[in-house]
Amino acid sequence: MPLSLLAAIEPGSLDPAALGGGGSWWRMIGGLAVVFGLLFLCLKLLTRFGSPRGGVPQARILSVWHLGPRREVQVLRLGEQVSYVYRHDNAMVLLRQEQWDEYRRQHAETATGEASAPGLPAALLRHLGPLRARLPRAGA
Repeated sequence: MPLSLLAAIEPGSLDPAALGGGGSWWRMIGGLAVVFGLLFLCLKLLTRFGSPRGGVPQARILSVWHLGPRREVQVLRLGEQVSYVYRHDNAMVLLRQEQWDEYRRQHAETATGEASAPGLPAALLRHLGPLRARLPRAGA
């Protein structure tokens, strides 16, 4: 079957110049330059108009409480929601979530929306007191 198909094709019709493929390399390079230029323009427009302008960023780390090597509690703001996440070796556990307004009412002095370095809560400091006493002091 393939032989009969090849016999039906005239050898002159397989000439590259007859197929319209006789264009120069400059035409191909110019076409690629136009395509890459349009791609670059689209990416620039997406970065300019695709991201939300003004206001508060949608995600941010409010504070991090280090509990030991590779263990920490992170307080994350995701839009109008505040999440407490416990992170350790290869896992993350969602401890609780609350609204941003409620978090701001509870932590009025540190809830500016900017990342800061707040200390640990007083209840946790009481439990960690004996451990902190054994740690070497900076500059000692």
